[in-house]
Amino acid sequence: MTQSDKKVLAKLFSRENSPRASTDELQGLLLQVVFALLMVFMIAYFMFVGKVEKEREEQVMELTRQKLTLALEKVAEDSRIRYGLNALMVQGADGKRTFEADAFVSNGKLVMTPATRAAFSAGSAAAFFDYSNADSLAAKWRHSALNAASLTEESLKAEEKEWFENAVDKEIENVRLDVRGVQRSLA
Repeated sequence: MTQSDKKVLAKLFSRENSPRASTDELQGLLLQVVFALLMVFMIAYFMFVGKVEKEREEQVMELTRQKLTLALEKVAEDSRIRYGLNALMVQGADGKRTFEADAFVSNGKLVMTPATRAAFSAGSAAAFFDYSNADSLAAKWRHSALNAASLTEESLKAEEKEWFENAVDKEIENVRLDVRGVQRSLA
């Protein structure tokens, strides 16, 4: 606030009737006050809009991750079926699934129905084929998961791509450990 503005305000509040305090000066002073208040509200508005936009982006990213997680679970389940693991699956009372191969071994021999034996045999061959080329397997998983989630790799942001790559690697390793555990038990 300039010195002349201070003088005008002092004259206005001291109730002096001065010919120097013109209407234009008072309107100019009021206009400055209005602009100052407007600036405060504009800053608050843009801060709020920026915060809302950031929250919206986070929600979209979380939704994308949920879609990809569900798609990866579907691809992992399809892989377990392909590898014959579901024929050996036991589901506990708590809902946890395990692959119990011990139930199919008696006195050191495999005791399986023909369908279970065929599923295990075909699954072992499929697992060997898939896991012998890790890069190709990871590419297949990414492609299948993106298709299941109705997304494209180009639609993912950089940090989403990084998260997705790590999630694919983790799920591939989980299925590999399941296959390996069953094969060791039945070997």
